[in-house]
Amino acid sequence: MAFEPLQTDEKLDTPAPKTRDMDAAMLFGCSGFVGTSIGGYLLSVWPFFFFPESEKVKFLLISSSVGLIPAAILGILATRRFALAGACGFVGGSMATGIFLFLRLDQVFLSALARQAPPAEYPKVMTYLLPLAWILISAILALAVLPREQD
Repeated sequence: MAFEPLQTDEKLDTPAPKTRDMDAAMLFGCSGFVGTSIGGYLLSVWPFFFFPESEKVKFLLISSSVGLIPAAILGILATRRFALAGACGFVGGSMATGIFLFLRLDQVFLSALARQAPPAEYPKVMTYLLPLAWILISAILALAVLPREQD
């Protein structure tokens, strides 16, 4: 009669080590990717709705630090927990955040051009630099904390 889980009649002194099957590994990685990307995006953008005066440097710094620092911490933790799937989710969420930042900052300049809002205190190139810097920082952080494969 076969003994579970080895399907053999050999008796072992210790139980066989548990291994994760392919479905569980895929579900673990996909859940980590989706959770990290959505969570990072939501953590990053909520301050821009709470502090809508993005044309002022003070509020831009507040919104960026309140949103992007927790998102970076989430990305680092997820990368350590989910490895490559977490790192990809971190960078994916930061890309969505980068698009949001570009559109939000561009909206500031468009409304200033339409004389609906005061002009921004920072140069228009910030529209491109802040989103690109966030994506680059996220990718560097993800690579820095990505667990190394062990032999």
